[in-house]
Amino acid sequence: MNKQLLLISVWFQCLWFLAVIGQQSTQLLLLVGVIATVVWSYRYRGIPLSWLFMIVSVGVAMDVMHGFTGLFVFSSTPTAGIPLWLALLWISFAWYAYHMRTLLIRFPFAIVCMVGALGAAASYFAGLQLGAVQWPYSNTMTFVIITLEWALVFALIIYSLNVLEKRRHGVKPHETRPN
Repeated sequence: MNKQLLLISVWFQCLWFLAVIGQQSTQLLLLVGVIATVVWSYRYRGIPLSWLFMIVSVGVAMDVMHGFTGLFVFSSTPTAGIPLWLALLWISFAWYAYHMRTLLIRFPFAIVCMVGALGAAASYFAGLQLGAVQWPYSNTMTFVIITLEWALVFALIIYSLNVLEKRRHGVKPHETRPN
């Protein structure tokens, strides 16, 4: 693992801990950190904001659905929405996925989707253990649902990163569509 990838991974974990452990008490600091991260990445790394927005929109919509259906309960959010810290965590995750793109598209699609989905579900389980979220349904059922959803999220991420990579090498948009 190169130094840059290690630094990016450590930074993402710092943002994750700030969001999940700090929740409302560290939201302002998290907001500043996430904005600075995205601005820096846009300016110096050329992160496509439209791609970032797409992944964040899918993730936030998924977690809002979890709140609406009662799969997740956030003590700080009395309605079916999600707390700000979770939306900021989605921005952080999308940023991290973009920076991990060379690894994500290098390995077999099914393996990355499976490992990524299990890792994401484990992250939500860690949030449960740390008191950031409650799972009213059984842990097993909720874990399985999250894993299946995240397999689809990773499929979208990998597919869209492949499209971005092809476009970066001059392939026209209509040539990146599947047959």
